[in-house]
Amino acid sequence: MHLKQLLTHITYERAYGMSDRRIRDICYHSGKVQSGDLFVCLRGLRADGHEYLLEAAKKGVAAIVAERGATVPVDGDILLYTEHFGIRGTELAERYGITVIVAEDTRKALAELSAAFFGFPAKKLRMIGITGTKGKTTTSFLLASVLREAGYRPGMIGTIQIDDGRRQIPAVNTTPESYEVQRYLAAMVENGCDCCVMEVSSQGLKMRRVHGICFDIGMFLNLEPDHIGEGEHASFSEYLCCKSRLMRQCRIGIVNQDDPYTDRILRGHTCELETFSLRHPSDVMAEEPEFFIRQGKLCGRFFLRVGWRRTELAMQLPGIFNVYNALAAVAAALHFQVDEGALKRGIGRAFVPGRCENVSISEKFVLLIDYAHNEMSLKKLLETLRGFHPGRLIVLFGCGGSRSGLRRGRMGETAGHLADLTILTSDNPRWEDPERILDQIEDGIRGTGGAYVRITDRREAVRYAVSHAEEGDIIVLAGKGHEGYQEIRGKKYPMSDRGLIGEIQEGSDGVICAGDCGYIPGKIR
Repeated sequence: MHLKQLLTHITYERAYGMSDRRIRDICYHSGKVQSGDLFVCLRGLRADGHEYLLEAAKKGVAAIVAERGATVPVDGDILLYTEHFGIRGTELAERYGITVIVAEDTRKALAELSAAFFGFPAKKLRMIGITGTKGKTTTSFLLASVLREAGYRPGMIGTIQIDDGRRQIPAVNTTPESYEVQRYLAAMVENGCDCCVMEVSSQGLKMRRVHGICFDIGMFLNLEPDHIGEGEHASFSEYLCCKSRLMRQCRIGIVNQDDPYTDRILRGHTCELETFSLRHPSDVMAEEPEFFIRQGKLCGRFFLRVGWRRTELAMQLPGIFNVYNALAAVAAALHFQVDEGALKRGIGRAFVPGRCENVSISEKFVLLIDYAHNEMSLKKLLETLRGFHPGRLIVLFGCGGSRSGLRRGRMGETAGHLADLTILTSDNPRWEDPERILDQIEDGIRGTGGAYVRITDRREAVRYAVSHAEEGDIIVLAGKGHEGYQEIRGKKYPMSDRGLIGEIQEGSDGVICAGDCGYIPGKIR
């Protein structure tokens, strides 16, 4: 595609150099840029793409998009102030034979350029965007399951994976950068998808990763304080503001009427509204939710009410919060004219890796894998599991490194109050000392008087949890969920909780009983 064509789709302040150039690809990572590319300088949390502008120019890029207000070092002795490009902008263009474009916001420019480069694929799909502090992944899997049962071909973009209709690609971010979003959407169109179910994170909205996409349906699930701190959101108000953008970027907004922040999320909305609820008259409602244990698995069911229609739905996902997720999925699915059979099959068969995932190794106790990795999600999970009245509730978890230290003590305190036994172990320590992370969690749990053991090696911790299970227990391995790796000092080593359970079963010939692990930690404190 020619640069001149791409520039018709963005707003920019000025351009230097020839605009009739052939663009091979669009790139925002200087380490991946190639000759003939259009390089877009993004300001990130840890690096500023403008610092690599000269490096990209020397690699033979066709054009560069820089942001007004950025300061760019050129050859060490020339500073290029992009709000006053003037002769220096012309000099840069002439020296390297490139085109230099100045835009007010390069993140918006990247989103607009990428959409044009890939032929505006979002306009060729029915787009469903889901936002909320928790439940985005589960809701997306529930909705995709119903749509498949109804004969549709949904693509997916979310925390666990990208499904482009042909491949399932492990996800890096809940909402990828705008270039990747458009590339995945284009692949969905090419592979025959007719709709896309997409998790839209607050960071994705803040960083303009879905800028320019008009969602056919936008869904708001819930909001609680989270993702606030260095590298995330400066305040809860900013977090809420970013979430609310989806309600100004969709045609139909489906919202949780029971959430206390819904009114604030809807301020300034531009969409047609629909609601779901367990407590108030709404477009879609759930009645008489019930949860139970059957053959070592947690199950649930409820009655769905839409107007005068009342239908019983069963699901493999326990907890009131999952009833809300199911309601949101149903509310969206109804816009696809799905029938009752597709609803029942889709909700009943939906399986979400690492989200209250039942792992069947014994009918005498329940073993779950869940992604709960912050105070709020851990509290909701443990409160839900308490409702099943287990003989003992045992939780195993750690905290990720290079993240806010405040959540660690709070998670320890939460577990100490709600679990009968807590097993502290390593999560993804990243660049931090795992023992220091566990010290901070232990500081929180110690004051509760709750029983706990500390086993840093996650493999041995899981072995301890499973081999010491008693009849009637509910054991939840929390924090890693669907993840298939453990990140230590910049390297990701293959590891999953499901895989660890499999190793334990193989090592014990499939017989799980106390003493199998051969490892007894220090006394329970």
